[in-house]
Amino acid sequence: MKRLTRRALPARLLPVLALAAPAAVALGAAPASAENAPVSFSYADCPDSLPVGADPGDWICNNIVIAGGTMKIGSIEQKITKPISMTVQTGYVPATGQNRNIFVKLRSQPETVPGGALGIPGTEDVPLMKLEAQTKYVGNFTLGQTEAGGIASTIDLRIKAINTLLGNDCYIGSKAEPVKLNLLSDDSTITWYDDALGMTMKDTTFAAPGTSGCGLLGGFANVRSGLPAASGKNSASLQMYLASKPYTELFPTLRAKAKSRSATGMLPLGLPKALKTGS
Repeated sequence: MKRLTRRALPARLLPVLALAAPAAVALGAAPASAENAPVSFSYADCPDSLPVGADPGDWICNNIVIAGGTMKIGSIEQKITKPISMTVQTGYVPATGQNRNIFVKLRSQPETVPGGALGIPGTEDVPLMKLEAQTKYVGNFTLGQTEAGGIASTIDLRIKAINTLLGNDCYIGSKAEPVKLNLLSDDSTITWYDDALGMTMKDTTFAAPGTSGCGLLGGFANVRSGLPAASGKNSASLQMYLASKPYTELFPTLRAKAKSRSATGMLPLGLPKALKTGS
């Protein structure tokens, strides 16, 4: 996976793909929408501070929302019905001549697992039988471009299994052995919205480790989930939206500290509103 350069990106993609930091996006004539993306973006988790020496005029805060899709891990196929959001800082580092990504936070909510703890349809809301799954971030977030010109992203996750009998530390995967997604865009789904970029991201090659921290019921949890599951037995298809705002817009106090870089010839990470809306 190679990096996307800010200079080569189409104007409306610069704000949302600056977090990828990476070379020209050969997406062709991806469809454009005159509307905003069908999700809500929040910048509440954007820190009001930047690395020492950073120029606020060179930094943006990105909000990524997984609004739907499915994940099949072992024998469990889970629909995503509640948004998963991620906040990432991105900025230009003069010393290296590159952008730097700082992963800030992942927010998710528990999702009800079909079939509950025993895998029996209709038992999802029966006391002690209810099973929920919640996505947790482990590390290794990247966003960039493939040699073929598509968009790629990596992220390491673990999935918390929530059930009264499993305790509070039962996960599919662990910090040491996470679920490692290597997502590729379905380029036919890429859409430029007025405020964001949307696409479907897929991975059918990742392996799923067994459970951890489930105590005496760990063996049962693995049998119920069909884990561990080798590559080819798992899949992810995620509807993803990316949006961003310049730090000088988010925090007026930082705007006063921003330096003009017009003399350097570098493209700023934040764009005028006219470019953001594609006008």
